Amino acid sequence: MKKNKIIMMFLVVLALSACTETNPEQGATGAVPVFSEMDDITGYVGENVNILEGVLVTDQEDGDLTDNVGVSNLNDLAGNVPVLTNSGEYIIEYLVTDSDGNEVRALRVFTVLTNTSMCNTSIEGMTMTFCDDFLDSENSDASGLDTTKWTYQNGDGSQFGIPGWGNNEKQYYQEDNSYVNEGFLYIEAKLENTSGYNYTSGKLVTEDNFSQTYGRFEARIKLPLGDGLWPAFWMLPEDSVYGGWARSGEIDIMEAKGRLENHASGAIHYGGSWPNNTYQSGSHDFLDGEGIDTFHVYAVEWTETSIKWYFDDTLVWEATSWYSEGNEFPAPFNQDFYLVLNLAIGGNFDGNILPPDSLFNDSVLMVVDYVRVFEYND
Repeated sequence: MKKNKIIMMFLVVLALSACTETNPEQGATGAVPVFSEMDDITGYVGENVNILEGVLVTDQEDGDLTDNVGVSNLNDLAGNVPVLTNSGEYIIEYLVTDSDGNEVRALRVFTVLTNTSMCNTSIEGMTMTFCDDFLDSENSDASGLDTTKWTYQNGDGSQFGIPGWGNNEKQYYQEDNSYVNEGFLYIEAKLENTSGYNYTSGKLVTEDNFSQTYGRFEARIKLPLGDGLWPAFWMLPEDSVYGGWARSGEIDIMEAKGRLENHASGAIHYGGSWPNNTYQSGSHDFLDGEGIDTFHVYAVEWTETSIKWYFDDTLVWEATSWYSEGNEFPAPFNQDFYLVLNLAIGGNFDGNILPPDSLFNDSVLMVVDYVRVFEYND
C-alpha cells in the first residue's frame, strides 16, 4: 500500500531504441548480448531505489553479463540516485559490452512521484479515526511534528521506574532525534553521550492524544540496517485497567532486528504482571531486494476475538486466544491502546548486541511515510 501520488511529467528524450547493437563491426560471431524484458519502475521522492533491480542480460558466448551492466545517463535522472529528489518521468539507458566488443543498450521508463495526502483515502467497511502523513500541519513544532497527535517520550525510562525501558536498552531518547521533512517522519539514532548513555534516539507516542479499541492500525515504514538496532511500531494500553505490564497487554505491530535484513515480526504480551507475563509472536521474511530497508506497510486488524498481522498484503499470523489474570476473555485486549514509534539500541530483544561505531558514519534513520487508524463500521 502506497500513497496516492501526483505524477509531474518531465520526459528525458533519448533517440535510442531498446536492445540496439551500437558497434556491430566488432561482433565477429554475430551473437550479441540480449536484455530480458524489463518492467518499468516507480520511485517516490525521498526514497531509495535500486535502478538495476529486475535487469538481466545474457550472451550466447559470455553467459550472464548482468553484473557488467551500467547506466550511461545517470546524471540525467532524478537527483542523486538512489535517493530521489525530483519528480518526473525519465528514461534509464542501460549499457553492456561483451567480450567481442558488441555494445548493447536498453531503455526503461522510470517514474518518480510526489506526495499527496494519505488522509483522504478510505478502506471499504472502515472509517478513518487517525491519520498523520507528515505533510503540512497547522500544529507542528519546530521539528515539523504535529503536537496534537504525538508526544515525545524522552529519557531512559527512569521516570517510570524502568531504567533502560525495562529491556536493558542503551539509548537516551530526546526530542532532537525526531523531525519531519518532505512528507516523511525521521527518527534518527546517533552515537553521542547524553546523560550517561552512549547513544541517543527518538520515541513518539499518541498517549493522551489518541487511543482506540479494535480496528486497523497501520504505518508505512522503512527501517535502518545494522547490528544492535531495534526499530518498532507498537501499542500500549491508555489506562492499564487490568494492572501493570503485561497484565493489561501490549500489541507489537512490527519489531525488527537491524542485523536481519529480510526479517520482521509482531507479538502480543499478556497474562500476569511481570514476571508472570507471557507472549505470542509471528514473523515474516521478505524477498531479497525487498528487505526491511525498503518501505512496507505494517498493520494489525484487531477485533474482540482476533488480532491479525499484515505486512503489506500478506497475512503474517493471527492470535485468537490470550488472557489477563483474574479477568475474562477478551481482556486485556478490550480497552483503548495508543501508538508508539521508536528506534532502540541494544536491549534484550536481540541478545544485547550493540552496533559498531562505524555504523554511525552515515545517518541511521527510521523513516515513516504515514500512520493511519480505522474503526470498523457497524
